[in-house]
Formats: sequence, C-alpha cells, structure tokens
Amino acid sequence: MNYKELFKSPKFIVLISMAINIILILIGYIWFDNNYIHLELSALLILSLLLGPYAILGFSIVELLYWILVLNMSNALVILLSFSSILVLGIMPWKLWYLMDPKRGFEIPNMNSFYSFAKIIIIILFMILQTYIFSRQIFNEIFGLSLETFYMIFILGLILLLLGMGLFGRLNIAVYTPKQIKKVMPKRLYDLSLVLAIVISIITLNNPNYACLFIILILYGIFLIKPLDETVFKIKNTQKLTIFYKTFISIFIILIVIPTFLLVSLTALGIYEHGIASEFINYLVLLSGFFLAILIPLVIYMYFLEKQVINPIDQLSAYLFEEINDDIDLDNLVNNLNSITVNNEIKSLSESMLNIEKEFVDYRANLLDVTKEKERYETELKLAHEIQYSMIPTDFEKFNENNAVNLWGLMKAAHAVGGDFYDYFKIDAENIGFVIGDVSGKGVPTALILVKAMTLIRDYATYYPDLSDAMYEVNNELCKGNIKELFVGCLLGKLNTKTGELCYVNAGHKNPLIRRNNGDFEFINDKPGLLLAGMENINYKKQYIHLKPNDTLLLYTDGVTYANDGNDNFYGERNLQKIVNQNKDNELSIIIKSVEEDINKFCNNKELPDDIAMLIIKMDQ
Repeated sequence: MNYKELFKSPKFIVLISMAINIILILIGYIWFDNNYIHLELSALLILSLLLGPYAILGFSIVELLYWILVLNMSNALVILLSFSSILVLGIMPWKLWYLMDPKRGFEIPNMNSFYSFAKIIIIILFMILQTYIFSRQIFNEIFGLSLETFYMIFILGLILLLLGMGLFGRLNIAVYTPKQIKKVMPKRLYDLSLVLAIVISIITLNNPNYACLFIILILYGIFLIKPLDETVFKIKNTQKLTIFYKTFISIFIILIVIPTFLLVSLTALGIYEHGIASEFINYLVLLSGFFLAILIPLVIYMYFLEKQVINPIDQLSAYLFEEINDDIDLDNLVNNLNSITVNNEIKSLSESMLNIEKEFVDYRANLLDVTKEKERYETELKLAHEIQYSMIPTDFEKFNENNAVNLWGLMKAAHAVGGDFYDYFKIDAENIGFVIGDVSGKGVPTALILVKAMTLIRDYATYYPDLSDAMYEVNNELCKGNIKELFVGCLLGKLNTKTGELCYVNAGHKNPLIRRNNGDFEFINDKPGLLLAGMENINYKKQYIHLKPNDTLLLYTDGVTYANDGNDNFYGERNLQKIVNQNKDNELSIIIKSVEEDINKFCNNKELPDDIAMLIIKMDQ
C-alpha cells in the first residue's frame, strides 16, 4: 500500500498517534528527569489539525494508560473527567479551524496567508487558556503545571505543527478532513454552547468542582458536533508558505519560541535559582516592548502587503491560467480582472495582460479561419491529386498486347499536384496517339489546365486526321479565359503500328531521344514550335520519323534534365543520355526506373524541385 493511502486509514492514524505519544513521554522522562512537564501535550496541535479526531483518540488512550500504570491514578471519576477533557481539548483545534469564518471558503490547516496565520494563533491562545482552566478544574491532580509551562508546551506544539505542515506539503499527504454530521438543532445553539462553556469555565476558575466541569464538557461536546458545509470535502492539500510568512515565522521562532523554550526548560531542570514564573514574566515584559516597537508594525505591513500585493497577484495568476477560447471566456476574464480593486502596478499589469488575452483571442480566431482555409485548400489539393493521377494511364501491358507496340511511362509530382503529364490512346485500327507535356506553374490552377489540356488533346487528336489541325484547335481552346497565363509545352505524336510511320507536333517541348538499329540513344534535333495557350491562331509544323522494329523513342519533360542537386548543378541531357544507354538493352520499365533512380541519386535523395514525366515507346519486331 502507498504510504499516502495509509493516512486515509483511521486504524493507521490511531496507531501512529499512539506511537507519537509514547515517544514524547519517553523523551520527557529522559530530558526532564524528576521535573517531568508532559511534553506529549505539545503533540495535540499537530495531531488534531493534520490527523483529526482519530489521532486524538489514539493519543488519549495512551495518556489514559500512562495515568493508570505510571502515575497510579485510582480515582475513576477523575480519570473519566480527565480523559473526556483531553478528548475535547484535542479535537477543539480541528473543529475551530473548519468553523472559523467558513464564508471565506474551506482549506486545510496552513499558514499561506495572514488570515490563516491569525487563525492558528487564535487556536493556540484558546488552547493555552482552556488547558490552564482545565488544569485548575481537574488536571492539577494529574499534571500540576503552571500557566507558563503550558505556554511553553504549546509553543513547542507550534514548532511541531509547522514541521508537520511542511512535511505533509512536501510529501503531498492529504490531511484528515472532517465528515459531515447530521444537523440536530439550529447552528446558533452550537455556538452558544461554546460561549457558555468558556464563560462557566472562567467563572468557576477559582471555585473548581466536578459538577461544573461536567457541564462544561457537555457544552463543549455540543459544539464539537456542529455540522459543516458539504464543500469541506473538496478542499485540496496546499501546504506551501509564501516567502513573507516564512520570514515572519522564522522571526517568531527565533525571538519567541526558542528563548521561551530554553528559559522554561533550564528553569525546570534547576539550572536557574529563580522559579519559572519570575524568569518567564521578566522575559515576556522585555519581549512585549520589542513586539510593540517592531513586530506589530511588521505584522501590519505584512497584512497590507498581502491585501495590496500577494492576494492580487494570486488572483491574477489564477485568472490568467484559465483557458480562453471565445468571447464569453474573455468577458468572464474581464469581470474577474476588474474584481482586482487595488490601484497600483498590479492593476496596470492586469490591464496589460487583459490586452494580451484580447489579442490572443483575436489571433486564435484568425488562426481558426486560416486553419479552416488551409484544410479546405488541402482537401482541394487532395482531390486535384486524385483527379490528376486518375487521368494518367498505367495499363501498359494491356495496351501493348492490342497495339503491336511496347510502351511504359512514369509521372512523379514534386508536390501534391503536378503540372507534368503523359497520355496514350488508340485512334483507329492502325494508329495510336501519345502525348507528353508540362504545364507552367503549380497548384490547383495548374492541375485544372492539365486536365483541360489532356482532354482536349485526346479529343482533337482522335477527331482530326491532321495533327497540325488538332494542335491548332487545342491551342485556341486553351487561350480562351487563360487569365492565369499558364502555358503548356507538349509533344503530340501519332504512330502507325503497321507501317512504323510516326507523325508528331512539338509545341515548345524538349526534343526526345531515339534509338535505331540496336544502337545508342541519340537526341532528335528539331526546332520546337510555340507553347500552347500563349497566342491564338498559331499553325504548328508536323515532323515525320519512320520507326523500324526494335526502334525506341524516349520522351521526357524538363523536370528530368533540370533536376537540381542543391548546389545549382543540373542533371542535364548528358546524364540522361548516359544512363539510358547503360540500360538500353533492358526492358522499358527498367530503363524508366533507372532514370528515376539516377535522378534521385544526383539530388542526394532529396525532394525533387520539379515534376518529372517520361514515356518510352518501342516498335515490336
């Protein structure tokens, strides 16, 4: 079981409190010898405030056994009243903490603020007074201690409480929080019972009797069952001291706790000839002057500092950690920041932070719009990519079987959508058409022109017997509405698969490579015509080549030769010719693949700067 879970177990709390009581009793015997002053009473504060009523129960059980077995107490009534008194006094700090000004909100015992520190001091003073009163009523028969000794014991209790708070906070151990008690009468009657108990105990201080003590214990018991609000179950462990209260507590310990503890201890040990009371009173007289001169102004200044600096900063920090998503959240933040009523630099800081938050909300809104637009654009790109690739044919083997040729192609876009394309199609029983091209520009507009160009070229090349006429009509159609001034460079060919006659029109495209008679690939040196979509009514010149069996034609776009290695070196026509000749006797797909791999190697396997497309055609034997 995790050690943190142990502190949620009532049995463990009872046992650990019993162990603490036994240890303090033994320390008291060893330290004070015959002048034992019951150091275990100093554990009441830490046990009560941090571990709750179960801890007080365990403490009281050990104390009862100590009275009977060690002090040889035999009066049953005295034992009963003393045991009841210890239970009441022990549980009282725990109850007072959660009942003192609940409108401020419930929190576990801490010294994080001036208010919390004041609550602890009030509880300590109450405990000193009531323990002294009870000692006059009944404890004298057991303890026989003076007011000064009780004061010293509770000063030691404060030290233990501070150490306990720090330890619980550092280890993140949840303190024992109160459970709800059923309401049996109006709440004011509970408070009235506390007041009556205090009044009766003071009145009977000099006239102690068991009947009055019994009534006092009943009245205190009524107060202890006062119900608490349900919100007490939601409190968190916040055992962290601010630098101001660390300083104040340090001064308090140095100037009050340590001297008082040493003075009373040394007197109890018999080192001083004077009694505890005389030395202690002299010390308090000197200390009171110091309080009036320095510590009281310091406390007032710290109170002012908390109201004007610490609390506003805490509020500002809490408000700014809230997530701001829309104008409603921003309005809530404005209202929260306006609740910071100080009129100093913190107010200016809150106003500056508010302006930042407003700018952030505006930025967030703009970012959402931009993100939506980006998502829409990416969706369009994805759609364009799918459309583009769906139009690029890849049924090479099926097409080759039916047309007495072998061809293979590759199109690789550098981005989501590209501008390069190739196409092949059957024109009639003897002729096939093919085209390879490149649209200038990037993105969706380029993809749209590409689709339009491919559609027009296929339609007109099939419709017009003369490729010059087909290219003439395609050019005029692409010129219409070309507001983006996107141009198309392409090479359109028509091959008679029976005779081997190839007619082609080059509209601003790269000259292809041709291999004849099982020789090497060589460039065809023809002058290209004008790009498509640049000017209307342009006549394009036809070129003719006769392909014999095993002759091979390689067409490519400028993305192949213009591939860049990042150092302004281009792949070029020489590298292209070299790699295809090295693989000239391989299958067409391997020739295409070898060019692609060689380009990637040349570019150091980086992303290609431009699209590439290749189409290779070989006449059957």
